[in-house]
Amino acid sequence: MGLRSIEYVIQEAFTGIRRNGLMAFASVSTIALSLGVLGTFALLALAANRFVLSRVNQFEIAVFIEGKTLADIKPALERIRSIPGVESLSVRDRMKEWEAFKRDRPDFESAGVPFDVLPFAVDVKVSDPSRIAPIAAEIRTIKGVDRVNESRELVDRVLAVLQVVRVLSILGVGVLLITTAFIISNAIRLTLYARRLEIKIMQLVGATNQFIRLPLVLEGIVLGSVGAVVAWLFLALGGRYVSAVAEKIVFIGRISSGVDRAELALGLVILGALIGAVGSLVSIRRFLHD
Repeated sequence: MGLRSIEYVIQEAFTGIRRNGLMAFASVSTIALSLGVLGTFALLALAANRFVLSRVNQFEIAVFIEGKTLADIKPALERIRSIPGVESLSVRDRMKEWEAFKRDRPDFESAGVPFDVLPFAVDVKVSDPSRIAPIAAEIRTIKGVDRVNESRELVDRVLAVLQVVRVLSILGVGVLLITTAFIISNAIRLTLYARRLEIKIMQLVGATNQFIRLPLVLEGIVLGSVGAVVAWLFLALGGRYVSAVAEKIVFIGRISSGVDRAELALGLVILGALIGAVGSLVSIRRFLHD
């Protein structure tokens, strides 16, 4: 295809959009609404996954090691640190632990019990929350370890919730993606249907199917891209509002999907253009009979 042909295709595509302004507006509105719904669900699904995962990553294994001084528990600490999957560990301030213990059991201090009878408390953070149980079981076998608390039931419940959220997110996005593609394709098909007489006349004067098809496909790409940009604007404004409301809720705090605005815009435009192109190609076959 020569430069002059490319120029003609582009000019004809924008001329068609301008000439059929009302149908183009209807198509852009439909595309924007469809992509907006899909984008909203996808962002909420990502935010829900990140929120649950952040809660899972906060879980730590509480290990209590017998010893009078830090030197006494150093071998146990080194052994714990060498376990595969252990990301980090921190020893709690023993005096603070003793003060908290005295508030709960004041009779111990009055009986003259020294503070060093308490075992050292160590918080162990793991890289993979799903391995908390086996890592805790291995820690229990280390010499000097008095007690291990990994909150197994709570971790298992949160991990189960995370798995359910992931499955529902994938299914929901998949269903909405198919529905969005169907709606956008139908919107573009209606636009082409309104121009069926124009297509028929071009065929009668000898225009090839390729000559007719290219401007219409480019038109679908433009409509899909413009609709995607409109959807992105609504999502960007809505995202600011949701984040501002979420920050006021103490339990939730700041919630984010982790998707950058530029990445969201690029993804929507590519998806809109792709669906627009495919929708035009499929729809035009009905009128070209090829």
